[in-house]
Amino acid sequence: MTAFKNNDYSITMVHAMNILRAPLRLSGYQMALCISGSVEMTVSGERVRYKTGNFATFSPFNTLEVLEVSPDYRCILLMFQKNFLTETLNNIYFLERFQLLRNTGIILMELSEAELLLFTARLHRLEGAMRDTTHLFARDIVRSKIIVLLYRLEELLLHRVNEVNNDLNPVGKEKKLADFQDLLTRYYYSERKVSFYAGLLNTTSAQLSKMLYEATGRKAKEHIDDIRLLEAMHLLKAGRYNVSEVSSLLYYKNVEEFSRFFKKKTGISPLRYARDQL
Repeated sequence: MTAFKNNDYSITMVHAMNILRAPLRLSGYQMALCISGSVEMTVSGERVRYKTGNFATFSPFNTLEVLEVSPDYRCILLMFQKNFLTETLNNIYFLERFQLLRNTGIILMELSEAELLLFTARLHRLEGAMRDTTHLFARDIVRSKIIVLLYRLEELLLHRVNEVNNDLNPVGKEKKLADFQDLLTRYYYSERKVSFYAGLLNTTSAQLSKMLYEATGRKAKEHIDDIRLLEAMHLLKAGRYNVSEVSSLLYYKNVEEFSRFFKKKTGISPLRYARDQL
């Protein structure tokens, strides 16, 4: 893997020889997968050891200082700006839904060997998408892949929390939240009622929304609406479907209902949004 960088996102392989040792303050989000060696650092004053098989996420305005690094240290480093991920959403709070990005310090997860191979492959595919700059929708493809990666990591984090909090029963809060994310990615096209997801999770709509709000600051309906809005924007921006067809693809009863939803979330009609993309 060689470095790929632009102002909105980048991915690179960091070695012991090119790691920055001077203290620095981050200006964007960083996600790092350590594939060999280790590094000792302070993150906003907290000392941490980051080693092979660790996946770490850093939030903007964290301060980092490398203290010690092993000669065989290598990590795949992904960086992206918040504005890049939210520019088509008209929702500046989109990233706040992710627990792994809400921490003011570092979120560090230890991966199994299988998980390490899986996420290494995902990052390599993301790098390939970043390099395909000739594609008409290159930025949208990269954005979608980063968002999918975030959902996968969030699911993994919630499972880790569930494992640590062994006092919870088998259908504890964290497992329900992870299962909700999985169900959402499978059914968001056709199902937009909270009761549908709550039923599959064997809980009530009110309880599901409460759990999500406590963990992410957003209720179940907001999560459902956000992912459906993102898909609607992608379909309209692609230019292959008109407003009526996008409405049908997302299982709205009629185009008027879809238009009301879209305008409520974005402040403009889907027809105007589609025209603005031309």
